[in-house]
Amino acid sequence: MKPTFSSIVGAIALGAVALTCFDAQADLPESVRELIESGDFDEAIRMAEEGLAEAPEGKGSGVYYQVLGEAQYYAPGHRRESALNFTEARQRGVSEASLFLGRLAMLDFNFGEAQRLFGEYANAQRKAKRQLDPDLAYDQADAAEGARQFERMQDIVVIDAVKVPRQDFFKHLRLPLSAGRVVDIEELSLPADGRERGRAAYVSESGDLMMWTEMNDSTGMLSLVEATRLMDGSLSAPQYAPDWLGQEGDVINPFLSADGTTLYFAANGDNSVGGYDIFLATRDPQTGEYLQPVNAGIPFNSAADEYVMAIDEENGVGWWATDRHYLTDGKVTLYVYILPEERRTLNADDEEKRLRARLDDIRLTWVPPAVAGTDDDEEEDDDDSDGSDASSDHPAESEDPAVLARRYNALAAEIRKIQPGQKPRRHDCTIPIGQGRYIYSAEEVSTPEQRQIVQDYIAAEKRCREDEKRLSEMRRDYARQSSRALSGEISALEEGVEKQRKQITELLSNLYRLLGAR
Repeated sequence: MKPTFSSIVGAIALGAVALTCFDAQADLPESVRELIESGDFDEAIRMAEEGLAEAPEGKGSGVYYQVLGEAQYYAPGHRRESALNFTEARQRGVSEASLFLGRLAMLDFNFGEAQRLFGEYANAQRKAKRQLDPDLAYDQADAAEGARQFERMQDIVVIDAVKVPRQDFFKHLRLPLSAGRVVDIEELSLPADGRERGRAAYVSESGDLMMWTEMNDSTGMLSLVEATRLMDGSLSAPQYAPDWLGQEGDVINPFLSADGTTLYFAANGDNSVGGYDIFLATRDPQTGEYLQPVNAGIPFNSAADEYVMAIDEENGVGWWATDRHYLTDGKVTLYVYILPEERRTLNADDEEKRLRARLDDIRLTWVPPAVAGTDDDEEEDDDDSDGSDASSDHPAESEDPAVLARRYNALAAEIRKIQPGQKPRRHDCTIPIGQGRYIYSAEEVSTPEQRQIVQDYIAAEKRCREDEKRLSEMRRDYARQSSRALSGEISALEEGVEKQRKQITELLSNLYRLLGAR
């Protein structure tokens, strides 16, 4: 039968509609990704769901599952939902799904599975002669670092978890005066020079030392800066810390231990498990020089962002902020943990270690691990910890769970009562007296004899510091031009410094004896 004019027109119209639908379907993944780029996650999810509803099992449905998964992956509070859609996309031959499933495995602390999925994605892309995701190399490096850290995961007790706004999380740290303060950078009244700076700054208990981060013109990265308060109340010229402290990345949110020997900060450079990790670096309180920073390890770090670590030695606890749960409404979690006397490696199977690392329920850290292992053949890593590594029993090994719960809840309640930001108290010295406690002035001891010893200690320590500084200068002068007279002065001063050190040791011994007799 010969086609009529009207039937030809109808066929053309139907073909045009079909072509329009095909073009719309072809453009949908790109449109969804543009919405993701713009931050309109809700609209991206809605559009992807509509596209998938039209062809849930049709040709190309794998791409719809993929872009829906991507929209959920980047939308706060929806990341875990994305796993189902990535799994469907992977089953339909979408190789990019393996990349995102690997990233989800990282967030679940399943670093071995992440490495396998990243390899699967890379092989599929190369086989199809398609370009690799530019972040794949970083993903693989993070997974390798995560796997190494996971093997050495620490056993800690977490006693509190507080959800706070990400933009000012540091304002919710409950730190006593002895720990110093973490404040808004604006409180330092730095020059308005247009330089990019981190939001949080550290101020010592005395208020004499300040640390913050700002853009370093020579590196293009946020670097650590410190300054001291001068006698007239002004700030000294800011000094940059070494570039290598950030390990080719940005540094944010510094915090210095009360004795000035350990710097904590977040950085997103090398040796990170992903995003910003917590690092620590030993610092000489006299010279300000740093040793190579080390990663704080798991469970403190994750494949998400960690923002700060603050240590309250007076109460024996530490704080850290993490984004590992990708909370809605722009919030992060502040955790409080008990400072261990020594580093303990967690001996448990991988599944229990992942549960403890995710910290969905902090009470899991209150009891001993269900499955124990051994560390007998394990060698120490130079860059894994800041102290000894003990494979000892969990601190709660023989205690009643109900008693532990009451103790930890009571301690958490006391920590929450601390009111930070009060006027700093007198800080003439830092004498450790055990259990994370310190004497900072002669006013803090109870008897006249103890006060005299503390006063003598403060004077002796000051003289010793001054002589050590003078000795260092004389040695530099001698290195430039040797002199018999200067050599004799150096020898005499060295003997004097040694006597002062012995005097300081004797004063401390006498003080500890009197304190122990109370």
